[in-house]
Amino acid sequence: MSPAASPDQVHEYLARHPEVPAFDGAVCFLARGEYSLNFLAGDGYVARLVTGTQMGLPLREQALYEHGVLELLVPSKVTPRPYLVDPEPSGLPYPLILEEYLPGRPLDYATDLAAAARCVAAVHGLGVPEDHHLQVHPDPAPAILAESRGLAEPYLRWSGASAESKAALRKGFEKIEGFLEKDGLFTGADLAIVNYDLNTHNFVIEAGTAKLLDWEKARIAPRTQDLAHFLLPTTTLWRDETASLLSGDQEREFIEAYLEHAPVTGPEQFHTQLEAMRTIVSLRAVSWCAWALQETAQSSRPITNEETLNKSCRYLEAEFLERLFAE
Repeated sequence: MSPAASPDQVHEYLARHPEVPAFDGAVCFLARGEYSLNFLAGDGYVARLVTGTQMGLPLREQALYEHGVLELLVPSKVTPRPYLVDPEPSGLPYPLILEEYLPGRPLDYATDLAAAARCVAAVHGLGVPEDHHLQVHPDPAPAILAESRGLAEPYLRWSGASAESKAALRKGFEKIEGFLEKDGLFTGADLAIVNYDLNTHNFVIEAGTAKLLDWEKARIAPRTQDLAHFLLPTTTLWRDETASLLSGDQEREFIEAYLEHAPVTGPEQFHTQLEAMRTIVSLRAVSWCAWALQETAQSSRPITNEETLNKSCRYLEAEFLERLFAE
């Protein structure tokens, strides 16, 4: 089992840390992610303990990476302001990032598409900052394919997975491999800092304005990577309380609002790349679900969130996979 951390431990750390002068606010548990523990500290801080990584980095480097992303994003005014990072905090079991607390509710697809589009456009409008330290994927397809293979291969070898599910997942890989045969598919793409995980609970909505949290997987990549992730049914159906299958009109509303605030240099190329990216990103999404199910069954890194496990099972059904890759 991973070591635990308590609100009292976080409070004690903040109270004695010189960069948080005279901290005397209450600390309470806020949320647990698959790769973080989050505590609300006082009225305006989130203390984020980094418990895992999807970037292949040691935890201390993962914390420094995330903190650095937040520093780059400050000019967008739609992300949490970072205050400090401590890769080896005394008295705590994991690296710590202290960032601004942004109040609000999760995104509602029925009412908040335009607000979400403005938020994402504000981030992408920063372009590629000078002297950044982020991973760069100007053509993300090979990297996503390699990552997806690494996630899916244990599931494809696993006797606990149905033959129909494994066959449908293999067809998804075949389709992506076909895309990779097209030279220059993402040549000339507009690059930006992408979040890589635009789901409803990474947005907070307050007074009609959307802001964006959780930058643990950010990188430099084509803007269409974020947009495709946001629109895919694997994202829009993920959370039970906000699940919605977007209509064509809703997708157009989002894209039009986004382009109004973040124009592209070549609209036709943009839409071609967006459609290709939808298929590529969908493969990564279901491959992660395959990893989650196999890992949980083997108990090497069990996923304890019941909603995550149930949705992963749903996404690995052969019928769902066939519809997803037929789009």
